[in-house]
Amino acid sequence: MADTFKKIESESPASSAEDAWKDVQVEKEHQPEKVKSNLTYRRMEQNLGEINGSIASFTEQKATLEAEMAQVKAAAEAE
Repeated sequence: MADTFKKIESESPASSAEDAWKDVQVEKEHQPEKVKSNLTYRRMEQNLGEINGSIASFTEQKATLEAEMAQVKAAAEAE
């Protein structure tokens, strides 16, 4: 059975923006209810190392992208 997603009815501020749907709360029901995993500390250490490597890579990519965004903004605003 697949995960299910259900819109939660709540009183949220009315917004006329096109992307107001992005603020709608949705409940995710995970399936199956019980999920079992086999873990070892060593594998968890490896996962942590991979995550740290990804963080470093993403930080570098983010800095590059932000610098390019600043250049694009400057070019777009130039007369």
